[in-house]
Amino acid sequence: MESAITPSQTTTQLHIDACSTHANPTWKTAALAAIMRLAARQQTFTSYDVLQELAKSPDVRTHDLRAVGGVLQEARDLGVIVSGGLVRRNDKHSRGATTLWQSNLRCPSAQATTSAAADSQ
Repeated sequence: MESAITPSQTTTQLHIDACSTHANPTWKTAALAAIMRLAARQQTFTSYDVLQELAKSPDVRTHDLRAVGGVLQEARDLGVIVSGGLVRRNDKHSRGATTLWQSNLRCPSAQATTSAAADSQ
């Protein structure tokens, strides 16, 4: 059975697209680089983690931080990350469920194998 896209999902995507379209291009580039760094370091992360990583570069700003959703979707489309489902957050950036992103740059089974081989030596 094929899942249908609801009007709510369509509206959400329209808002994500609008925020991303109007975001500072330099910020979008920095946000994608932050996602790449997180994906290389961590198996999972959320948009909050990306915003925390971006905060380390105070000279890079955009007018609406919701644009991070569009950059995360871009990283997904590039194959860097995949959605791992939803998690609950309650902070100033998200008062409900947010996507837990999983890195495609890290392979936990390969890391476990490498660690086990190193431990046996």
